[in-house]
Amino acid sequence: MKYLRVIGTALWALSLLSSEGHAWNIPTHMVNGAISYQLLYLDSRATIPKVRAILEKHPWYADRWRDDLAKLPDSQRDEMLFMLAARWADDIRNRDPAESHPTWHFINWPFKPEGEPESVRPLPPNPDNILTAFAENERLLRSEAPDDKRGVALAWSFHLVGDIHQPLHTIQLFTREYPNGDRGGNEMCVRASLNGAPIELHRLWDGVITSSGNINRIRNIASDLLRRFSSSTFRELDHREPEAWTKESYEIAVKIAYENGSLRGTPKGGAKDCRAVNAVTYLRNGYAAEARLIANRRMYLAGYRLADLLRTVGR
Repeated sequence: MKYLRVIGTALWALSLLSSEGHAWNIPTHMVNGAISYQLLYLDSRATIPKVRAILEKHPWYADRWRDDLAKLPDSQRDEMLFMLAARWADDIRNRDPAESHPTWHFINWPFKPEGEPESVRPLPPNPDNILTAFAENERLLRSEAPDDKRGVALAWSFHLVGDIHQPLHTIQLFTREYPNGDRGGNEMCVRASLNGAPIELHRLWDGVITSSGNINRIRNIASDLLRRFSSSTFRELDHREPEAWTKESYEIAVKIAYENGSLRGTPKGGAKDCRAVNAVTYLRNGYAAEARLIANRRMYLAGYRLADLLRTVGR
């Protein structure tokens, strides 16, 4: 337990460095890694050493991960490795920006609500996006590429499966208030409650599951989601292609996150963050609770689909 607290503190410190609203926050990505591990441990345990063998060739394994994992009991090391792999693509942003591929984390399909003037002209997604990243990393993972490249590709796959299930990673709002797009809610400021600080809509969704860096709490959240949900109730699991997953997230973003276009928030307008913006719009009562329910469901799906992907590793 002492080692868990030490590692948890270190991981939380890193998460603070990477908390800009670009992805599920780091603890939530770790939940995704834990869900996939726990699923595989239950019904496909032979997959785990195959995944471990590839991740052990990742450049960060020898440089950063191995020593921390060695401090844990044997029974906890593989699950922690899955959690570290799931968060790596956010960690690399600050450690080596040249390798961070910022456009790989999302695809901004345009959303222009009805009634907007013709002068608002939506932009298409960047051609280098989360779907092209999926394809590239799957190609590398299943190729004869050097072992370290395959380790990196697998870590990216962990992360991309998580990101694609965050609804605001698949959309960009175009309105009179946001004629150049709101960058998936990163340019929209909201308040979740009377006492809540102004926050980017994207960041609110990023952290709605958890912002805790406590490793035991992260593992328990994963276990709780596995108890609460059952794959038999998820019709979406018939959809096995990442493009279908983006469409699911996009529809949720339109209907729930943007409330079919009625939620406009307050534009950030060049401010560094929303705390510097005056008179920020309040969300309706119950919005944050509904977002949490949706996010929990999306995270279960992400963990299940990641486990499904990992079962094909090493075949």
